[in-house]
Amino acid sequence: MKKFERFCRKYEKYGVKNLMTIIVAGQGILGLLSIFLSLTNQIAAQTMINSLSFIPEAFLGGEVWRLVTFLFVPENLGNLHYGLNLLWFAFSLFFYYWIGRSLQAVWGRMKLTIYYLSGMLIAVAFSLLTGAIASLFYLNLSLFFALATLMPNERIRLYMLIPIKMKYVALAQAALFIVLPFLLSWPPSWGNLFPILSILNYLIFFARDLWKLVRRAPRSMKASRRTIQFKSEVKRAKSNRGYIHKCAACGRTDADLPDMEFRYCSLCAGYACYCADHIFDHVHKLLQ
Repeated sequence: MKKFERFCRKYEKYGVKNLMTIIVAGQGILGLLSIFLSLTNQIAAQTMINSLSFIPEAFLGGEVWRLVTFLFVPENLGNLHYGLNLLWFAFSLFFYYWIGRSLQAVWGRMKLTIYYLSGMLIAVAFSLLTGAIASLFYLNLSLFFALATLMPNERIRLYMLIPIKMKYVALAQAALFIVLPFLLSWPPSWGNLFPILSILNYLIFFARDLWKLVRRAPRSMKASRRTIQFKSEVKRAKSNRGYIHKCAACGRTDADLPDMEFRYCSLCAGYACYCADHIFDHVHKLLQ
């Protein structure tokens, strides 16, 4: 990956500048054009969309422009004339614009271009293999997964209202659109591998990060168990004695002085605790 990073930095100027701005602007223009056209001629609007979508038979028949134009065909275009769907369409465009700008700021435009183009080629490959119209859904999902991996604690507003960290939204999306379809179509086959293979660009780009996460999982679980055990012991001690810390010099406790800081002396034998007034002013206890 270091060689790949050096390649991206070396050829940064050849990356598509403001890639997601171009994609989002194209989808916005095509979406609005389709809405206005459908008000007068629904068939003409559908014909326009069909002529731009990636349909395998048409592409193999020589209509090579579909390889590019399908990137500007918004998802769920047939429902955009409804008010709420139109509002959601505008929000989704802004959201993916923000994702693209954020990824470009972290990666640079060359790396983002390669990531996006690889996702596009995966969508095209599955379309050719299955005969289905290519969808941008998993390509957009891979963009979101990439940013959630790079900025897991960044907060976004779910449904434009609820603030939530990106890592939790990404886990929910993975469970809903990747893991669940795979499990529901058991036993394994090429068909139910589609959700996983469709985000292959994400799995390749973040293979090292995902491997580190898997390796750290057992240690994190052990640490979590120790933390829970420690908290339960502290709670039990407080309920039995009425306090947690007690100064070995003056006998004051954290129950008597809740704002007082208590520390343990490393030079005393055992676990000798002292309040802030005596931590530096006491006689060290030695082993008998």
